[in-house]
Amino acid sequence: MSLTTIFRDKPPSNQDDRLDISGRGFYSSLEATCEEHQQITVFKFADDGTVKVVGKTMEECLFYLNLAMESISQWTSCWRMVINCDINKTEVICFNSYDDSAVPSAFDLGGKQIQLTSHTRVLGLIVDSKLSYKQHSKSVYNNLVYRWTSLSRYANRNWGMCQAVIVRITKTILFSTLFYGSTVWMHNSNMDQINKLWYKVSKTAVGAVFNTHGAILEVILGVPPIQTTQKIIAIKHYLKALSDNEDIHCRFIGNQVAEGNPRVLCHLRDVQKFLSWKAENFRDEIETGDLAILSQRNIEPLLQLSQKTLRYTKGMIQLFTETLWQDSLNNRLMMEGWSTIPIVSCNTLPIPLGTSREVEVLVMSLMYKNNLLNSFLFDVNRDVWSSPLCPCGIEEQTSVHLLTNCSLVEDSLNVEAKRIMCLCNNLGNVLEPMYDANCAILNCSRDLNFINLCAEVVKTEDLNLRKRINLPRVNIF
Repeated sequence: MSLTTIFRDKPPSNQDDRLDISGRGFYSSLEATCEEHQQITVFKFADDGTVKVVGKTMEECLFYLNLAMESISQWTSCWRMVINCDINKTEVICFNSYDDSAVPSAFDLGGKQIQLTSHTRVLGLIVDSKLSYKQHSKSVYNNLVYRWTSLSRYANRNWGMCQAVIVRITKTILFSTLFYGSTVWMHNSNMDQINKLWYKVSKTAVGAVFNTHGAILEVILGVPPIQTTQKIIAIKHYLKALSDNEDIHCRFIGNQVAEGNPRVLCHLRDVQKFLSWKAENFRDEIETGDLAILSQRNIEPLLQLSQKTLRYTKGMIQLFTETLWQDSLNNRLMMEGWSTIPIVSCNTLPIPLGTSREVEVLVMSLMYKNNLLNSFLFDVNRDVWSSPLCPCGIEEQTSVHLLTNCSLVEDSLNVEAKRIMCLCNNLGNVLEPMYDANCAILNCSRDLNFINLCAEVVKTEDLNLRKRINLPRVNIF
């Protein structure tokens, strides 16, 4: 059980009463009390301060909290400092209480009242008494919606920002908000709305009209899933913390491991997985004495690894990200019955500068099934679209047909497309029947020559490919 008091210092209004509010004086006032009573801990960052009090019983918590408040009150009175006790400035929040009704609704601090709250903001993170972080997740979602609403007006299927610009802006503006403190607050139970918003963003970037598999949209854009990115961020944080045994974060991790904190242990297992992968692929970057530690399944020895072993580079992180991403994608699509799994890449599509938005959207539409070609539209509504055939009359109008066997497209383009697709998919000289032939195209998407070839195909005038569609006429089941 713990009671935490959140302080946000209010600078003195009188110029003659300037005080050192950097935190040194505040900490010193409680230093003696903290040394005498281990139940009281003080945390400071810039002008924010937090006092944490723990105890086995509610009475013990309240006793030490009042002791800490009395110490603060004496110091502020001595130095003529005014603490802002308004709501959202100085508050008390209780965690892990068996009886919330036993906690007073207000506390006295220097003759003023500070209120008990169910959630409070600490360094930009909204912490609630149940540690579910649902309030913070909702705040992040609202922030992302506001930002995306402002950006989406400049993105369209036929004009506006290209997919490369949308991806860059997403990583810069949206992801900076989404992944702030994600190691602490992000988990599956509070990510439903954010995942839905991310699907809308990725669908807009690709320019898809119909609902398309979210995992395929991410592969097209070269952006790993949110869960994979969050896991990589946590691994990087832990590697930095563990590299300095004297750092407070490293000591904190060691204490949490000793206490058996399941969340910390889960993150350390991911760290162990990365280091084992590094030992296999970058053996020279691992200290010889650390190989025995990495071969163990025990987590605690990770705290003793050398700085060289814990060091990572941008290239290592990208390769490991693709490894995690590919493993998760394989598991997900195989459970859904896919026989062909696309190959992931963190590299963006090599669409040449100057390519119009209409053309790049048509190029990307060749990489997924739910596009505007006759074959899919015929499956959606046979009353509206009477035939799945291509205008050439040879066979159904699919992506593979347009690239490899359409008489309306130049023969040289068909031949080169077949060669690249066979090469990128390790199929020899023959395109084998596959569950999802669009994956074969998607696996070639990082080849610049293939992208240029696709652009020439979709610009063929005789094909007259659809750039838009009247959705109210479509019945999707």
